[in-house]
Amino acid sequence: MKIIITGITSFRNHGVEALVTTTIDQLRQRLPGSNYLVLDRVPEYDATRIKSPDVAFAFDNSIRPLRASSLRRAVLKASNFVGALSREYQGTLRELRGAGAVIASGGDVFCSEYGHTSLQSHLEPLRTAADAGVPFFIHAQSIGPFKNEPDTEAFRAVARRATHVTVRERMSHRYAIETLGLPADRVTLTGDPAFLLTRTEAPWRQHFGFGDKSPVIALSTSQAICNWMGSDYEDHFKVWCKVIEWLRRELDAHLILIPHVQELSSRNDDRILATDLARHFQFDNHLQIAGGDFSASDFKGIISQCDMVIAERMHAAIAGLSNGIPTVVIGYSVKAEGILSDLLSPEQVKESTLIPLQDFLKVPTALKRIESAWTHRETITKTLAGNLPAMKERAALSFEVIARALK
Repeated sequence: MKIIITGITSFRNHGVEALVTTTIDQLRQRLPGSNYLVLDRVPEYDATRIKSPDVAFAFDNSIRPLRASSLRRAVLKASNFVGALSREYQGTLRELRGAGAVIASGGDVFCSEYGHTSLQSHLEPLRTAADAGVPFFIHAQSIGPFKNEPDTEAFRAVARRATHVTVRERMSHRYAIETLGLPADRVTLTGDPAFLLTRTEAPWRQHFGFGDKSPVIALSTSQAICNWMGSDYEDHFKVWCKVIEWLRRELDAHLILIPHVQELSSRNDDRILATDLARHFQFDNHLQIAGGDFSASDFKGIISQCDMVIAERMHAAIAGLSNGIPTVVIGYSVKAEGILSDLLSPEQVKESTLIPLQDFLKVPTALKRIESAWTHRETITKTLAGNLPAMKERAALSFEVIARALK
């Protein structure tokens, strides 16, 4: 059976890599003999991350009409009758129409934060599959809440045709059923697949020159978060400087900057912000950048040896949470609150582990929340230890749902 995975931008976003590698690993266990085609935006790079004969990568040409001129759209439409007019576009459509199943990954691609064109680009291959009668799954997503009617209706029209929808936190589960009106028997609460991601075991603390006497804290800073939310980049940078100063002064902590997303666009390359912070602190040895071409599993291994995580990237946060490490998430959408609320108490989320971006940009609030997380780290660790087994079972359930439907 050929299984096509959509919703993929690039493994340069290591959260995307974590989702896809785990999804393929888990489905191999349940659907032996299948092969996989990943439709994404940077297939040449992504193919270097998974080198296996049962996995192929290709550019998602189904999105071309969304980004084309009116003349080009007319040509693409005409290629439905004369295939030679656009062989690449028609080739992608043939793959989708001939698949055994299509699985829409991506984590939070079905929302309004990234714009209507982005949403439509992730819905388009699912429409093609649905029109061809191919079973498709909306897989382990945070969904909405959509900010306008066009986004809401575009998603709802496709989601109603899905074989099954799985969501990775309770807030999205309620939203999908109660607000969007999706059939309750075809929406299942699961968990993020990255909770099942394996980690690379290595002496990471020694690699970065940190010993065992001082705490080590991972900082996942996002180059893109201000762009998504319309916030001021310089204010954001200054707050991170104050956070780093506090961690060094009050905790004598060693710090590792985790550039979890390294897109080619300067607007979404976390290495830029990480390097600017390191430069601001004159490349202090106590502030290191995990700047190599690390895999998602490598980053999870690095984070596993830290004492706390402060993250603007959700999958860097999940790397911390899934290792049972106290993790503070700077959030801008439902995914942060939803995932944290499924693992921790309401008080722990409100007082320690969740900082909405607008609150993070207020230095006293940011420092108070981080200090609270550090002070209560033992209690947070204990709560995570009690809830993680159930969360990992939920993450596995998403693949059971797919396997049962296809068998």
